[in-house]
Amino acid sequence: MSTSGTDIATIIGKGLLGAIPFVGPLAAEIVGAVIPNQRIDRIESLLKLLESKIPEADRPKIVQNIYSPESIDLIEDGFIQASRSLSEERKEYIASLLKNSLTEDEVKHIEYKRLLSILGELNDIEVLILKSQTMYRGQPEHQGFWEAHEGALTPPMAHMGSSQEEIDKHTIYQTHKLHLANLGLLKARFKKPKRGELPEFDDKTGMIKAQGYDITGLGRLLLRSIDQGGEV
Repeated sequence: MSTSGTDIATIIGKGLLGAIPFVGPLAAEIVGAVIPNQRIDRIESLLKLLESKIPEADRPKIVQNIYSPESIDLIEDGFIQASRSLSEERKEYIASLLKNSLTEDEVKHIEYKRLLSILGELNDIEVLILKSQTMYRGQPEHQGFWEAHEGALTPPMAHMGSSQEEIDKHTIYQTHKLHLANLGLLKARFKKPKRGELPEFDDKTGMIKAQGYDITGLGRLLLRSIDQGGEV
């Protein structure tokens, strides 16, 4: 589609004034030419989610914060990410982060901008893997979470005799935790070698073999910012 910035503002203003009475008009004043040629329906979906997440008591704070240059900058980034989002879960994450940034007592622009940027680098499976690192057997939500996402969280198996497709799936899945570690969201855990022994190395990477991963403070902060737990 080819849509001018003015047309986008008009579409959002007309389409959301009734359906999203609080956030819609505010967003219509901001959007302008931020999302030329992008998917308006996804932005509308994001704004509806954002509206649903804002308690009545926090709305005066939103009005106070939303027009600051820092908030507008963050909302622009949120619109861009939302326009590319293919899942409702992804829009939920973005809406939660925007809601939390706009309801803070003080503007934490740099912090939330970095967190939104990191979120944009993750795929939905990596977000689930990160959240899974905060859950342990015996927790009330553990079983329900794993049952809901078992397919995404179960690593594909590969062994001698596996097909190329199985090997490829296993290889790609292995990159998820490595990517989370490279972003500082997970930290590799290594087995301490016995005295006189060398550490175990990974034949594929040539690096010391990780025994597992632990979530970092940054990982927990990201999860809290998108309302996915991550409590200390």
